[in-house]
Amino acid sequence: MNTTNKLHNEITELYQTVKMLRSDKGCPWDKKQTSESLAQYLLQETYEVLESIDNNGENLKEELGDLLFQILFQCVIAEENKEFNFVEIIKSLKEKLIDRHPHVFQEKYSKLSESQVLDNWGKMKKDKQKNEKDYIKNITKTLPSLSFAHDLIKKSKDIDKNLIKLNLSHETKKDNYLDNLFEITIQASKKNIDLENEFRKYLNKKQLDIINKLWII
Repeated sequence: MNTTNKLHNEITELYQTVKMLRSDKGCPWDKKQTSESLAQYLLQETYEVLESIDNNGENLKEELGDLLFQILFQCVIAEENKEFNFVEIIKSLKEKLIDRHPHVFQEKYSKLSESQVLDNWGKMKKDKQKNEKDYIKNITKTLPSLSFAHDLIKKSKDIDKNLIKLNLSHETKKDNYLDNLFEITIQASKKNIDLENEFRKYLNKKQLDIINKLWII
């Protein structure tokens, strides 16, 4: 059996195993779960994968398997609800990967440099939005607030870089940024300020301001 056939068989058997957990003869706990009730476990397994990566890949194979299980669990529930099935997910993902990598799958783009690839990717992302507002609106709000801020800054010119006066310059090293961030966290903690939640509220307001002004990169 070649590698492709073996992979196909293993994936098929794995998916059928997950479906069995939801069957009449399956696990009582698994059968009563919903997409919403499983969301916390999906997030938990994602963080455990990240922790494993931070620990030089310790138990990474196992953690990736646990995360894959949560993804397949969500697929099975969606299939039961006649929303979509696993094959549709795979097909959609394959088409997305091909569409987003014309420099790999289309000869006329094969000579693009890395910077040209990134520029082309940014243009494709914008072209797929219905309008300029969507480009900003579609930033995932459930990202951790710092990741949310990073995406917001990348996608908009309407960022007041003078809002916070820190002793930073273009020559500032990464550790200095981290020291400043930690110091801010300490000071906020002393005042019982939940920075994660408060910063998210700030970013949501900032996002609306940007959408209204439409200063889009």
